Amino acid sequence: MSRTRATEESPASPAGGRQRLIAAALRLGASKRSLHMLGLRELAREAGLNPNTFYRHFTSLEELSQTIIDELGRDIRTNLRGIRRTVQSPVAEATPRTIEYVFDYALHNPDAFIVAVRELHGATPALREALQRMIGDVAEEMVEDVLFLKIAPGLEVETLREISQVVVHQVFHQTLDYIEQPARRAQIMRQTVRFIDMLFAGALVMQAMRADSLAELLARQNSGR
Repeated sequence: MSRTRATEESPASPAGGRQRLIAAALRLGASKRSLHMLGLRELAREAGLNPNTFYRHFTSLEELSQTIIDELGRDIRTNLRGIRRTVQSPVAEATPRTIEYVFDYALHNPDAFIVAVRELHGATPALREALQRMIGDVAEEMVEDVLFLKIAPGLEVETLREISQVVVHQVFHQTLDYIEQPARRAQIMRQTVRFIDMLFAGALVMQAMRADSLAELLARQNSGR
């Protein structure tokens, strides 16, 4: 997915041509419009390839778009899994290291994240659904890792799934601010980590107090005084 990978191989090789088309689609999609509106000749020209070579790698532009999403999700899940499973102090390290990786990955692959965030709310149902599945997969792995690392001991799995979906959506969108606002990157990092910590802390308190809402939690706290 990284742009450097697209230039490491010869454009004449199958892998080189494939990666050049992916990189070209991301550049055009990030700077101009949705992936589904790209023209085959325009894409080939941006990639520096003959239009006929497109079909050596993809059967359609839809398959190309799906491949981009699949590669993005695979890269993120693989690396996050490695980070979470090697932390020495899970509660203190897991969230900061995870967020640092995602933001750094976004910074090195800005076109991929600009396109992905745009397509999440775009006009193409297939792409929206593919991105929602990708987010769901990342969130489900987050659930597994939180349970494995015992980051929020005792928290109900269903609540953990709800938090994970919110976290992944929030971080996914937050990457654009991180990319576009260099002066605020440290602040964005801190705020994102704190946001996640507060979600887990609040969920643990609400579960302990057997409250289903903030109003009910405050009422229970006041009644206990």
